[in-house]
Amino acid sequence: MIPTNSSATTNGCNNISSNCVIWQGPDISCINLCNGDTISDIVAKLAQELCDLIEDGVTSNPNLTGLDLSCLNIPGTTPTTLVPVLQAMVVQICANTSSLNGGGSGNGTGTLPVMDLPTCLQYTDLNGNPVTQLPLDLFATLIAQKVCENVNTINGINTTLSDVQTRLDILEDCVLPCTGTTAEVQIIPTCVGPATLTNVSVVLQALETRYCALETAIGLPAAINLALSQSFIQGGTPTLNGTGTYSGLSGWNLSDTNLAKNIQNAWVVIDDMYNAIQNIQNNCCSSGSCSAVTFGYTTSNVISVTSGLITDINFNFQTSSVPAGWFNTNTFSQISITDGSTTVQQTNIDIINLQTDPNGYTFNVPTLNTSVNMTATVIFEVTNGTDTCNQTITTSIPGVVPCPTSVSANSITGTGVTVSFLGDPTATYKIDIIQTSTSAVVATYTTTIGLSNINQAFIGLAPNTAYTIEIEVTIGGASQTCPTTSFSTLNVSSSCTAGMDVVFLLDYSQDMEPAVEQLKNNGSTIVSTISTQVGANDYQLALVLADRGFSSAPNYDNSNDYVALPVGDRLIQLVTNFPTVYHYFTAMQTFSPNNGNAWQVQVNKLNVSSIIPNSPLAFPMGGNYSLMPTDVLLGYCVETGAGDFAGSFRSGVAKVVIIITDDLPCGNDTTFTATDWTRLQALETECNIRGIKLIVVGAGVNKVYSPNIFSPNIYPWREVATGTGGSYNASYNASMINSLINNLC
Repeated sequence: MIPTNSSATTNGCNNISSNCVIWQGPDISCINLCNGDTISDIVAKLAQELCDLIEDGVTSNPNLTGLDLSCLNIPGTTPTTLVPVLQAMVVQICANTSSLNGGGSGNGTGTLPVMDLPTCLQYTDLNGNPVTQLPLDLFATLIAQKVCENVNTINGINTTLSDVQTRLDILEDCVLPCTGTTAEVQIIPTCVGPATLTNVSVVLQALETRYCALETAIGLPAAINLALSQSFIQGGTPTLNGTGTYSGLSGWNLSDTNLAKNIQNAWVVIDDMYNAIQNIQNNCCSSGSCSAVTFGYTTSNVISVTSGLITDINFNFQTSSVPAGWFNTNTFSQISITDGSTTVQQTNIDIINLQTDPNGYTFNVPTLNTSVNMTATVIFEVTNGTDTCNQTITTSIPGVVPCPTSVSANSITGTGVTVSFLGDPTATYKIDIIQTSTSAVVATYTTTIGLSNINQAFIGLAPNTAYTIEIEVTIGGASQTCPTTSFSTLNVSSSCTAGMDVVFLLDYSQDMEPAVEQLKNNGSTIVSTISTQVGANDYQLALVLADRGFSSAPNYDNSNDYVALPVGDRLIQLVTNFPTVYHYFTAMQTFSPNNGNAWQVQVNKLNVSSIIPNSPLAFPMGGNYSLMPTDVLLGYCVETGAGDFAGSFRSGVAKVVIIITDDLPCGNDTTFTATDWTRLQALETECNIRGIKLIVVGAGVNKVYSPNIFSPNIYPWREVATGTGGSYNASYNASMINSLINNLC
């Protein structure tokens, strides 16, 4: 190579001849390259080596001594040159290719290893031979098939699990309990409500109502069993029509242990009686002299003035007609009476004279059980000397279980009463004290036989509450529930002039802001009204707040006025059934004597907002929810042992809780339910026991609760307010609160 003719430089290098450039690297013997050779010589040597490689190709056969070729399984002496080694490699590759194409079961060069099948993969081929081993390729194919089968099975299992999970979610949402967006199951009732899709819970409530009504109409099992025992006709009793006994008639139940069987037997008897009467009408006395004779009678009970029991039964025969010329036979006509225990009394009578006697015949029954129904049978028999006429007439005589006379409620206090009456020493009396508003039995007492002058004291009743006294009398196995007697316990509340303890219980939701402003602007007038009522005595005021939210602290948690309150006056509760909901109860002011000014100061701290979130100078209104746990807070204020959250009520003074709210309470969750209604009624009872009256003001008194679509509307706040001797009004203006306080006092 020679330099170019150009005298210019390229990349800073001068153009020079390759003969002038010397190799200064090490000697390379394989191509005869030496240090000091020119570049021209080096290029020529490299080019010559390249040409030799191209011309020789695979005929170049380098020495491969020392190369490990054991895996190729080359027969004979291991080659040391390139060509035999390459040939052995080609043979091995071809053998492997043949195996991969289904030829892996051959022997010798190219055979794949044989793998033992695990027990779970062993099988029987088409010829019935057990297969326990396979070449590697078939072994891999079998595993791949099993993997695919397992994948398909797992996919099916996952689909089934997904479906089961969906169904389980629906069941949990609907049954435990029915919440969220899952709708309650609906059915179409056919007899207990409109024939439209109705929630199962509503239908169940309607069924329960119908069941109670049916039970009331039919009677309890004890009453039904008593009725079943009244029949004296048994299977061995002779029939009236023809011969034989009732057990021989079609349809007769030998053991009439239930109402259906008993009624069936009654119809068998009625049918037999119908046929017997029809036979009498068709064959008896239709002609001849007996057609002029008529037999008949009526009965009436003679009641003892002192005991109320039946002492005699009067038989009047003026419905009988026996013409002149007829007279009694030698055996006379006969009366017999049977009671429930088959005791019989009988006597002969003169029907000829009795048919015109308005006084009739009085049958004394000292040995019969007249508390149960009895059966009277009269066998008539007269003759005119030629013909004899006879007829048997049977009637039922109702038994009498006498109720006690002059039942009175004596020694009435705020929590007790004494029930007094004169009774029968042979009777057992069960006395129930029933709260009129709830129909609940709150106390009961059962006498022992032998007492005739009853004076039973009952305690533990609620003050200022209406009750009824219900008495059940049992004589001779028969029972009777007597008319009730009403009374009311005394109001144990003290007069306002003796002093007043007043709790202001405030629903602290955001929509109650106007009510708070009323207290801030006009609270002094309410304090003045209370002070006037107590006169020279002391009053005590308290202010408590009910609030709820989704944080572990209210939105006024940073308020200086809130933080300054004692820890015990700042109660925060996580709602059990709703783990993301919290209830906040705050006692802004607790009881202390004549604390009207302090109470007003605390009222004025409420509903103070700030443009700075969570400002320590603010005390904003609480959560933006309609229902607040006002009932829970009421319990903390009035229940004995609940901690007297507003302070301890004094004895001997008027006790009042003024509840200011625009909705129903939410109890220990977020809605008003049957549980909350029951809870409110229990708080009403507690208030009555402690002499605490409730005044409820605000729109909450107009909110209704209906247990189901068939129930009348209930106004819970109105019920508990009036039930404690208090009052209610939809207005929470200070002037209205003053008026209600004055009316209460």
